[in-house]
Amino acid sequence: MQRWLLFCGSFLFCQDLAAEPAGNCTVSEVQPETIDLDRPRDQLARQSDLVIPEDARIGRIRIIRRPIFDTSDPDQDNVLYRTLNALNTPTWESALRAQLVFSDGDLYQPGMLAETERVLRQRQYLAAAWVGVTRICGNELEVSVLVRDTWTLLPTVGASRAGGENTTSTGLSDPNFLGSGKSLGIAYTESADRSQTSLNFDDPNLLGTHWQTGFSYASRSDGRGRSAYLERPFYSERTNWRFGLSGTEDVREQTLYVGAQAFANYRRRSEFASIDTGWRLAERNNRQLRLLAGYRYDTKEFERLPGQFDFSPFIENRTLSYPWVGFDYRENRFREMTNLTRLQRVEDVRDGFVWRTELGYSSPGLGATEDRAVLNMDFRDALLVTDTNYARYGFNQSGTWRFDEHRFENLLGTVSLEYFHGGSVTWNSWYTKLSFTAAHNLTLDQQLLIGGDNGLRGYPNDYQQGNRRALWTLERRYFPDWYPFKLFRLGGVVFTDVGRAWFSDGRSNGPDQGVLTNAGFGLRLASSRIEVQRMLHLDLAFPLGADDNIDQVQILLRGRTSF
Repeated sequence: MQRWLLFCGSFLFCQDLAAEPAGNCTVSEVQPETIDLDRPRDQLARQSDLVIPEDARIGRIRIIRRPIFDTSDPDQDNVLYRTLNALNTPTWESALRAQLVFSDGDLYQPGMLAETERVLRQRQYLAAAWVGVTRICGNELEVSVLVRDTWTLLPTVGASRAGGENTTSTGLSDPNFLGSGKSLGIAYTESADRSQTSLNFDDPNLLGTHWQTGFSYASRSDGRGRSAYLERPFYSERTNWRFGLSGTEDVREQTLYVGAQAFANYRRRSEFASIDTGWRLAERNNRQLRLLAGYRYDTKEFERLPGQFDFSPFIENRTLSYPWVGFDYRENRFREMTNLTRLQRVEDVRDGFVWRTELGYSSPGLGATEDRAVLNMDFRDALLVTDTNYARYGFNQSGTWRFDEHRFENLLGTVSLEYFHGGSVTWNSWYTKLSFTAAHNLTLDQQLLIGGDNGLRGYPNDYQQGNRRALWTLERRYFPDWYPFKLFRLGGVVFTDVGRAWFSDGRSNGPDQGVLTNAGFGLRLASSRIEVQRMLHLDLAFPLGADDNIDQVQILLRGRTSF
């Protein structure tokens, strides 16, 4: 019996040796076990020290999943945290492998590991991600993928307040249903405008592939909403093609504003369908050109409600039905930073430009209400990227040209500039943003408003209206290195907002027609263990020199994805 056990033990030992890659192996000093995922700067500092051969291939992919709480840490070794770990279903290894932009046997390409990190950090069910080469054996690489789960099964009981209006919600959601990486949720929401019961499902990796699908359904007190999509995106910088198919139906009651005062309610019914595809044409010096094409059907119908003003002579039903072509030209350069828009998390910022343009032709022969040219454009670029500074600017434009009336309609353009200073290496930062929007020939259902939730936190929602809008925000942000119960991150902010919406022809834009200013302070609360993509905002904003008819303090309680 002893000889048999000795033989079995020797056989298993030899099998383990045989499993090792042939040739001499070099092991990196940076291993996943040494990385502290609670400290984003430690993640950034832990870069592989290995020199990758030119003909290297991915020989082995090692997935390391850490639980929500590290019970080897005395601060996290308690009954509550152990229970939460036991109740949570770890993310399936197959779900994580489906997110990777490389596979076993692939030729190693610079940037592929960093790109995988960027993909993983976007997932709601992961708190952090690190990917690196941890061993080289000949020309074969061992790549380690380290992630940490978050608690995702959440009963939703919440309330928010912005611009003098309250919103409450209850529900149940899980963006990592049973560890599969799929999202499922049901919710009931009640606001000043409507009550709504909704159901949604999203699968970012259909059948373990890079195809994505999802649907949503909402039953409202004033209508309904339905949507579904199937898509294979450009999931990687090296992806050669994409395809998308989507459809949406939305019925709801809207408010028409005149001089920023609620004037009439109406019912709007909209339907949207789209099919599109794209190809990567060329790439040089990290600059990539993509050709895009597709077809869209977009219809909007308006109905007067009983007892409301008859605005039908001023607003028309319209349908756009058009094929379109476009291009996407971008620089694929990125930088990892911390404390820009999130609390103590690694953030991926683009160090380059993205320029996307679309041109379409909508014709009655395809079911449109009239002949139109459709032009959409979006441009974003980074001006400055260092360890302590990040500046970016952008311009976007949308609208149509009506051939029957020889004029633009719903032409809208926005230019913006943002600047961050200090947060990447210190515990506080400055943030400022300046934006200007100009509109031309807006239909009554497309209104340019400012106040409350869409800028100027010290004023009610939709306080001013116009065809021009300017907004400047300045914030002093604080990121203390305080980590109570290894569960929450706390931040603070002191802010001022200055802005105005107005009509270029001098029409009344609201009860206070001048430049509006407010100041205030607030708290930010984010969890590093539970629903890490959301952040609680509590702001107290004080309008300066405002009309006595509005509250002298506005309390805003909201959930947001950024600071």
